[in-house]
Amino acid sequence: MAVENPRDAMCQAIQVTPGKAHSARLGLEPTLAPKRGELGLKVLLCGICGTDAEIERGLYGEAPPGEDHLVPGHESLCEVEAVGEAVTGFRPGDLVVPIVRRPCPEGCEPCKRGRWDMCLTGHYAERGIARLHGMLREHLTDDAEHCVHLPPELRQVGVLVEPLSIVEKAIEETMVVQSRIGIPPRRALVTGAGPIGILAAMVLRSRGLAVDVLDQRPVDSPKAEIVRASGSRYIDDRTQPLEESAKDVLYDLVLEASGYAPLVFRALRRLGRNGAMVLTGVTAGHHTIELDVDALNQEMVLENQVLLGSVNAARQHYEAAVRDLAAWQLSLPGLAERLITSRHPLAQFEAALTKDPDGIKSVVEVAAS
Repeated sequence: MAVENPRDAMCQAIQVTPGKAHSARLGLEPTLAPKRGELGLKVLLCGICGTDAEIERGLYGEAPPGEDHLVPGHESLCEVEAVGEAVTGFRPGDLVVPIVRRPCPEGCEPCKRGRWDMCLTGHYAERGIARLHGMLREHLTDDAEHCVHLPPELRQVGVLVEPLSIVEKAIEETMVVQSRIGIPPRRALVTGAGPIGILAAMVLRSRGLAVDVLDQRPVDSPKAEIVRASGSRYIDDRTQPLEESAKDVLYDLVLEASGYAPLVFRALRRLGRNGAMVLTGVTAGHHTIELDVDALNQEMVLENQVLLGSVNAARQHYEAAVRDLAAWQLSLPGLAERLITSRHPLAQFEAALTKDPDGIKSVVEVAAS
């Protein structure tokens, strides 16, 4: 039996016109009772990332079929308000995070196996990004099978589950590559001290690796302090360039999270024998560099090196993110909360897009908790 959903018929939401710059406005979206197999959700928090900024600038995004606008937002923390028929394992008051990507209509092999992050057709839908409305709205319904349950102790940090899921997948893929030699990686470099970079450092440290994190903020900046609090070493690339600070160091694993293309190749030169480098940052602009491609090719072949890219995540990575966040609440109390450096009401969504050099994660407080 479905639980009645007593909400009004409409709720506030941010709406954008895909392809049109600075079209974000506060509008209304329908709020429906959950159907069979669905959950009625109240959106508590929505994290903001570079993809949201690109959508707001008209560079990215696709409206759902038959509609002229898109509700953005894909990093979320929601509370179950109502439970549809045939749903088990959820009840009102539970915390959940909806998975961003959904399977393609063709049902390619990876999608049929629950690996929508590896879709072959490219016709998947992504909440708040492509062909499916997102989380910058007060209420919505979603399939229960696409929602990941969170324990109540993650209420303050659960909005980090989605970006952490990206990290979990990237590191899992890199560890699969490294398993070919039967020796676990011991030393890692993370380039970029944004949310993905810091979360990656936290995961790698929890896996026992020695970690260096490279960014371009001062060594006494909030980012640097959080990196050190996680047990990693912080490097300011402006005052202590990577080539100097790590001139005697080669890394078994490099995770690129800056999205700055020239740094990719600089970091690749610090990769050790049998090492693997994974790219998670999407580069912007049109940078050109002088590069000895022959030398780079020789090094990668002769040293058995691997360069791979990773995007999005599957359910298993969301669940891993939940486990790690819960573990850090005990082993690193208060550290994950420090990654959330600014909060904004729904009506001030655009303010959340403003870049602060020392900011890490901006969130929109969508509905009252």
